Amino acid sequence: MLVLTNILTHYIYYYFFYKGTIDDSSNLSFTMIPLATIAPLIVYYYVLSVIYGKINFTVKSILHYVPILINTIIFILFLNSEHERQTLLSIAKFFLISLYIIYPFVIIRTLAKFYGTKGFSLKVFQFNRKKTTLIKLLLFMMVFHFLIMLIKTSLPFFIEGTEKVMDIINLCFLMLLGYAISYVIISEPKTIQLSEEKIGLSGFKKYKKSNLTRSDAESHVKTLNKVMENEKPYLDSEFNLAEFSKLSNIPIHTLSETLNGLIGQSFNDYVNNYRVEEFKKFALKGEFRKYTILALAFEAGFKSKATFNAAFKKFTGKTPSQFLKDI
Repeated sequence: MLVLTNILTHYIYYYFFYKGTIDDSSNLSFTMIPLATIAPLIVYYYVLSVIYGKINFTVKSILHYVPILINTIIFILFLNSEHERQTLLSIAKFFLISLYIIYPFVIIRTLAKFYGTKGFSLKVFQFNRKKTTLIKLLLFMMVFHFLIMLIKTSLPFFIEGTEKVMDIINLCFLMLLGYAISYVIISEPKTIQLSEEKIGLSGFKKYKKSNLTRSDAESHVKTLNKVMENEKPYLDSEFNLAEFSKLSNIPIHTLSETLNGLIGQSFNDYVNNYRVEEFKKFALKGEFRKYTILALAFEAGFKSKATFNAAFKKFTGKTPSQFLKDI
């Protein structure tokens, strides 16, 4: 809702700007920059709400407000300046633009940390796809908006008269973003964190008469994800819950409760999700091109064709043949 409000505010601003009510060097024109600075922060906190079901503010949270503080300071200097107003405006704009490329990295690293994956990879969106649909959309839109704003701010220095063209492109993009968000909200309503639904990716529904706490479950998930990433036990088609318990040093009952209660997946779904991702990696490697689809599935740890096809469709929305055709 805050993102859509931000988009609407931009439309109102541009309406009055091109009507002549607002001047490019006016104080009101500059206030749009701190307002736009809030957008990446809104997306970041939305991601936290999806992961944890609620937002826990810590001392580190203050760091995310530093960009707003910096642009506020620049705004104060802008108000008290007579000759450097345009320079200060340009500095504030470029600082704002940088946030639209920095925050996608921050958000993906936040998701990667939750899943216990190494490095920087978009594969974090392959887990719990319904919950992360809107996150993925917002991140790609944020990167695309970064490119538009970078060109919009830089091009007038080299080619005169391009401001209006870039403003139109920017407005069209914001319209597209508004439609895209609305479509996702309508088609996948659970991508929004409802006030009465504080579950999230790491939400926790423990078993009756269980002593397992949410914080312990979150710690267990990190351990389980690390085992899967580092040791890849899922490549063994005979891999079972008992073996997973030994590898992670977590009791079978606790392990099962953690998977079902915290990330909302059974042991089989959790393991098969990794196997599907492994199959996709194999499919992209040249040395595996001579393998049949079923052979690759077996290499990834699947035991039967039926299980592989069902799992692949469940986690990707495509059949293996459709996936291979697309790549």
